[in-house]
Amino acid sequence: MHSINIGKRSSPPSVSSSISGQRHSQQSFHVTMSSRVNLAIATVLGMFIGAALKTSFSTPYSLSGISKNSNEMKGSVKNLADIPHRPTSHIDTQGRPITKQQLLEPFVVPQFVGYSVATFKPGQNMMPVHEHESMHEFFFVLEGRGVIQIDGVDHNVEPGTFLHMAPKEKHGIWIPENETEDMKMAVCGVTVD
Repeated sequence: MHSINIGKRSSPPSVSSSISGQRHSQQSFHVTMSSRVNLAIATVLGMFIGAALKTSFSTPYSLSGISKNSNEMKGSVKNLADIPHRPTSHIDTQGRPITKQQLLEPFVVPQFVGYSVATFKPGQNMMPVHEHESMHEFFFVLEGRGVIQIDGVDHNVEPGTFLHMAPKEKHGIWIPENETEDMKMAVCGVTVD
């Protein structure tokens, strides 16, 4: 497992009640822009990691982004706000599914298991740990805080944290009940032979 923290969110400055909501709007804009930047970073990381892991990675696109063959599939442009939440196959210990917004369906690109933004609610967990026999899985924390356990070691994660789970690394995720916001993570994976 490899993890790096790309950026740390600092606490917002205190705002007295006499200051208008303008500063709050600026802070909200900053948080929204920060989340978009994090999502863009996660997307690019996923693309590069997927290409690096698959030595014979094939795609209908050239490096310029132009399709090599007009009869093959085309790319897509989507806005996260337009993608509905749907349950994942992971159910927490209270019977609640973890939800995701699926931006790219699994295996649209060969061996790439899709790209989504998963949402965990405070108190929600994906335990006990599980593993993938032949998949590298990548997580990039966009919002919120939580704990990811990898091979028995707990890692506190926050916005800007990137995690790579290699095949057969046991992992589980939980959000402490005292957290006040959801944790959102960009998730993707690549299968290997």
